[in-house]
Amino acid sequence: MLIGKLSFHLTAYPRGGRPRYQTQANRRAGIIQQCPPRKSSFTAPAPSEQYTSTSSPKPATTYGKGIRIHPKVVRSPAEAAKDGPWDYIIVATKALPDAETSKVIAPAVTEGKTTIVLIQNGIGIEDEYAEMFPQNPLLSCVVYLPTTQVAPGHIQMGTFEMLEVGTFPASAYEKDESVRNGADNFMEILKKSGSEVTWYDDIQEKRWNKLLINALWNPVCALTLSRDAAFLASDSKANKVIEDVMLEVVAVAQKLGYSNISPKAASDQMKRAGSRVGSKGIEPSMLVDVLNGRRMEVDAILGNPVKVAKSVEVEVPRMELLYGLAKALDEAVAYRQPGQSLGGDETRSERAKRGDSVL
Repeated sequence: MLIGKLSFHLTAYPRGGRPRYQTQANRRAGIIQQCPPRKSSFTAPAPSEQYTSTSSPKPATTYGKGIRIHPKVVRSPAEAAKDGPWDYIIVATKALPDAETSKVIAPAVTEGKTTIVLIQNGIGIEDEYAEMFPQNPLLSCVVYLPTTQVAPGHIQMGTFEMLEVGTFPASAYEKDESVRNGADNFMEILKKSGSEVTWYDDIQEKRWNKLLINALWNPVCALTLSRDAAFLASDSKANKVIEDVMLEVVAVAQKLGYSNISPKAASDQMKRAGSRVGSKGIEPSMLVDVLNGRRMEVDAILGNPVKVAKSVEVEVPRMELLYGLAKALDEAVAYRQPGQSLGGDETRSERAKRGDSVL
């Protein structure tokens, strides 16, 4: 991923020794991206020829087609820190609670200087970074960017891209000059590069707006192993299942004061999904994760919103049900042995190691 003239791409894998990848065109801005573990991994510096991107029609007019990226390999953020200090670190990870990504990036963060930019799904994803780096500007972003890895090191973009940006907390932009400078410069870099980027005074409303998609399609498709179009075509009652979850998201969002997240907005999203029936439809990220044996963003997309709903006294029984089912599926993906069901001993053992309560 390139941001105008200033780019630095560090891929920080979870613990286990897999390498990180850095593309450096300028030593002032940074991107930190944590990729999910996979069976095939790089154990030595990878040939830069592997890294290319291809584009569909609209992105091709913005960034060009067949872009070639030549990464520099680093083994840790501590190694990347030798080329610092960095103005920006962009975290484009799966928002997994056990990843502790704020600790992973800490060696590359310069107190009071580095602006941390979170490009992640879900609700409540900013807290760990705000706690770890209280003196650093923190930007929170909502991204719409359909991409597919079509081969090792080859990424194909979809037909659109959009980034929505704001500060965390929302009041920080007006109160803190360093936050304001970091935000304004970041927006300028992206706009000069041709990106579709929009500033919002309260980015949390946009996070809840995206939940009209994520909080239902992600778990439903993962649990049924079906794309959205296939699920809607499976039964006449499928539409109502989706609509009812959407309306729970609307109820919580409106209780929080986000009046634009309305039944009409939910209806519009439903029409978009319905228009895909008869086509191959879309594979939401949780479905892709399950198909590839990876952990899912269950807590960020469902667990945290359910907690917020309880705190504002809004009943969300369907979201609670989806959370419970998706959480169990996530643990099965993580701990069960091939060809076997999850017995429970595996999860009790893992919880005991973490010091969690064990049933």
